[in-house]
Amino acid sequence: MTASAVELDLPVTPRSRRRSSVTGILGVVILAVLVVTSVLAPVLVSYSPLEQDLGAVLQPPSALHWFGTDELGRDLFSRVLYGGRTALSVTLIASVIAALIGIVLGLAGALIGGWVDVVAGRLADVQLAIPTIVLALVILSFVGNSIGPLLIVLVAGSWVLTFRVIRGHAQSVVGQPYIEAARLSGLGRVQIAVRHLLPSVLPLFVVAFTLNASAILLLESSLGFLGLGVQPPTADWGAMVAQGQARLDSAPWVALFPGAVLILAVVSFQLIGDALADRFGART
Repeated sequence: MTASAVELDLPVTPRSRRRSSVTGILGVVILAVLVVTSVLAPVLVSYSPLEQDLGAVLQPPSALHWFGTDELGRDLFSRVLYGGRTALSVTLIASVIAALIGIVLGLAGALIGGWVDVVAGRLADVQLAIPTIVLALVILSFVGNSIGPLLIVLVAGSWVLTFRVIRGHAQSVVGQPYIEAARLSGLGRVQIAVRHLLPSVLPLFVVAFTLNASAILLLESSLGFLGLGVQPPTADWGAMVAQGQARLDSAPWVALFPGAVLILAVVSFQLIGDALADRFGART
């Protein structure tokens, strides 16, 4: 994943604001439906996502199995909903951790400067120079495939976006006269960061967090597709697409439904992020 710049104070026309509001609402609705159905999966499904029925292998969508079944006779509707619990929860946790690391290092680099800013900047450069898949292979080969190592990979591959966005804007704010006045009044660095810098970067932080969540979800699913993410038999959208790709000609629903839901989830985050960017006059 690459970090991108975000800028504020760009003109937003009423027409583009209305359009972004509509698409933003659409994104919220899609994401809300996915979250609610994933949370309520135990109530909404009639089959366990792990339950195998070798007498109903690769059954097409029907009234009995809405999304059909896979090669082990497992109900795909159940697995897609439970896969959403896995993908969305991992994405949320990784997004929060990456955002916290990014905003702390970004504010520290801008406010303290010196070696702190140099070290943080070099770490960001190193992360951007290493492909995330290579990073995943290195980390997971040492610590194994489980939720903990997966979160480490996702955070390591995504904190730079928030860091660069916050650091760039905070550096422009640090030079303002009111920041110097705050220093002269005796405020410490933490107080200046909380009282003055944090409110200034908050809109950018929200936009970066939302767009970063989209990238993290896509990365999580990509690792699952490659067999580096959540391991079977736990349901995961990326792994389900990988399992179904060999049967696209004979049983396309095995990959189609998890793939379609994954695309909807990624797009919903993007729609929300773009709408927030327009709302705050930001560009990514």
